[in-house]
Amino acid sequence: MATRSSMIRDLKLEEVSQERWQDITLIYKRLLLDWMKNQNLPASAKDEIIQNCWVAVYESIGKFERDADKGSFRGWLRTICRNKIADYFRSLQKDQGVSQERLNAFVYPEQKDADEIEREEQALREAEARALQIIRSKTNEQTWKMFWMTTVENVPTEEVAQKFNVTKAGVRMAKQRVLKRLRELGFEM
Repeated sequence: MATRSSMIRDLKLEEVSQERWQDITLIYKRLLLDWMKNQNLPASAKDEIIQNCWVAVYESIGKFERDADKGSFRGWLRTICRNKIADYFRSLQKDQGVSQERLNAFVYPEQKDADEIEREEQALREAEARALQIIRSKTNEQTWKMFWMTTVENVPTEEVAQKFNVTKAGVRMAKQRVLKRLRELGFEM
C-alpha cells in the first residue's frame, strides 16, 4: 500500500489544517509504534519519539521527494523513526552506558525478518482501518452505506440505487466521495 502523492503534497502546504495533521498522525502512529517494538523503550520514551518524528516530518516534508531512487514516504518516515530512536539512546549513552553497537543497530539496520514484515503489514492494515473510521465519522450514513456496499461487499450499483431510492449516478458519486477522502489520507481501495 503506497502513500498517496496527494497526501504528501497536502502536507507540504504552508497552511495544512490541524484536522489533517491529526488524521495523519492518528493513522501512522501504530506504524511508528511497530517500528519501536523490541527496542526496550519505556512508554514515555515512545511518546516522546513519536512526537519528535512528527516534528521532523513537519520541518522537513518540503524536502521529501518521492521517487524510485530515494524511496517511499513510509521508508522516509521509518528512517526518521530509526534516527529518533538512536537520538534517544544517544541521550542516554553518557548517563547509562548505552553501547555504540546498540546505536549502530538503528543507523545500519539489518534486513527485515518475516515476523517484522508481518507486523508491519498488520500495522498498515490497522492504519487503513483507522483511516476508514475517520472517514466514516465524517460521512453521512447513507453515503457510507452506498460506498461500503459497492466497494467492499461488491453489490451492483443498480441494486444499491434501488435500495436507497437514488440514481445509479448518485451511488457512484457517493462512492467516489468516500474514495477521494481515503486517497487524501494516503490509501487506495
